Amino acid sequence: MEERTGTNGTVFCERGRLYTRSIDPGKRVYSERLVSIAGSEYREWNPSRSKLAAYLSTGGASYPLRKDSRVLYLGAANGTTVSHVSDIVCDGIVYAVEFSSRSFRDLVRMSETRKNVNPILADATNPGEYSFAVDKVDVVYSDVAQKNQADILADNMDMYGARFGMLCIKARSEDVAAKPEEVFDMSKHRLQVRGFKVHEVRSLEPYEKDHVMIVAERPRTSYAVVFNDVGQFMMVYHPRRKGWEMPGGKVESGESSSEAAVRECLEESGYVVEAISDKDIGYCDVCAARVVKKVSEGEMESRFFDSIPDELSFDREEYESVIPWARSEVLRN
Repeated sequence: MEERTGTNGTVFCERGRLYTRSIDPGKRVYSERLVSIAGSEYREWNPSRSKLAAYLSTGGASYPLRKDSRVLYLGAANGTTVSHVSDIVCDGIVYAVEFSSRSFRDLVRMSETRKNVNPILADATNPGEYSFAVDKVDVVYSDVAQKNQADILADNMDMYGARFGMLCIKARSEDVAAKPEEVFDMSKHRLQVRGFKVHEVRSLEPYEKDHVMIVAERPRTSYAVVFNDVGQFMMVYHPRRKGWEMPGGKVESGESSSEAAVRECLEESGYVVEAISDKDIGYCDVCAARVVKKVSEGEMESRFFDSIPDELSFDREEYESVIPWARSEVLRN
């Protein structure tokens, strides 16, 4: 059994067949073949039953999943592919969203012995519907066969701060009258308009007719933790995400992380701020800053807080870490 190149040690191959190392040994999900080697059990991954396996089998080269990835899976169905993603992210978590109550019963049954799978009965077109159950994620995987597939992916990536997105596009679900190539180009363009970099558009034939997998990445982002002269920190209210967050956004070409955070803060809050220090926290950069002056009304409502509010767009735990760091940087300088 060899590691499949480019999969970060999460997918294996032997004689042209794909496998994942099972985290639930001795159990099949869809009558797949089980193979035991050197004390580990591997599950054969059938590309005719899974679009993600089809992507890898056809040479997919922009695979973003890692062992510790946090994945939001849209269109989980009865859990065939979800079970393999569960094997792949053995140290991570899979939030598996499915709209059909009938499929959801099978998904729940599969997840009972796979503790890193959280099944959610919800509509993927309304990402706020499951915000109570989903934290920030690394990857959104979408296999939702309906119109506006690119925007469904982008909305969920925006909502949950995902860096990477994998989108299964079924041409006939988007527009039954259009040529598949036109549908795929339109979906790619829509993701680019939404600010994502498209790494790959790969046909899934011969396993799936008129399907492609699109792999997209959010550009590097930076946000500012800004303090006023009495030690309060600024947050802005994002109306679509319906929560408070730090001002920030995409790092443009030629900008440093601090420059991006300062610019985004001005645009969103109307405040000119001075950057003090920045650091890489993995999926983005954080800039410690202090207020200089207010020069305009920003794009969002801004407010200064003594403590972290309850209504947040993103993970409280991250703010509990970065706010003390930023405060110490501002006080020291």
